[in-house]
Amino acid sequence: MSFKRFKTEKLIRDHLPSILRAKRIVLNERIMDKEEFIIRLKDKLLEEAQEVNASQNLEDLSEELADMLEVIQSIAKATGLSMHHIEQKRLEKLKTKGGFDCKIYCNCVDIEENNPAITYYLEKPQQYPEINSSEHEIDCIFCQIARQEKSVELLAKFKHCYAIKDQFPVSAGHVLIIPNEHTENWFTAPDEVRSDMIKALHFIKDQLDREYKPHGYNIGANCGEVAGQSVMHLHVHLIPRYQGDMEDPKGGVRGVIPSKQKY
Repeated sequence: MSFKRFKTEKLIRDHLPSILRAKRIVLNERIMDKEEFIIRLKDKLLEEAQEVNASQNLEDLSEELADMLEVIQSIAKATGLSMHHIEQKRLEKLKTKGGFDCKIYCNCVDIEENNPAITYYLEKPQQYPEINSSEHEIDCIFCQIARQEKSVELLAKFKHCYAIKDQFPVSAGHVLIIPNEHTENWFTAPDEVRSDMIKALHFIKDQLDREYKPHGYNIGANCGEVAGQSVMHLHVHLIPRYQGDMEDPKGGVRGVIPSKQKY
């Protein structure tokens, strides 16, 4: 009888040898020492993380997360850590750094060369590779304005955003509200940024009321190229409207698709 041999080289669960032998599978196995065992557990954790990433439905996800938790508990036990101690560390980090409820994704960070914080990133080049300016895909005009690399008159500056006049205004007083940090559109921005932008809209609206005395406003943000977004950095338009500025304004923002504006 001929056999085919398959390479595994992985840590397996305790009951698997007997389960596999019952299926007439021959195992080539050995018992590891503690030092190798911890190394293999860490490798196993990475393996399980990849399987979590590849899960296609909630049932698969729950199974892979359960596997991850089993490996984490095994690492804790092998190293003498208690799950209570790990939970305390988790709660400490939750208090100081927060969790992940806000769904914030950071594309990159910009750090001045004389900022001591840069050492943290320079010492981890594999985790945080430096991006050359020519490769900096999101180094857009609004980022340059936020970093004061491009000289533009600011109408107002807030904690998370700033306001400028639109370079190609639709009407007198047309203003853009723009977040300081790069985020693609309204739906990718953190809650605190959106909240600050709403406050900015009210503040600028009061200014425009006094200076231009418009009869109405349009507020809008293009999200994605198909929606007309050309600068992929969130910006909200505040457009004053005036009596008679177009023959029939009915439909307002529905005019993004001209044939659908009138109804």
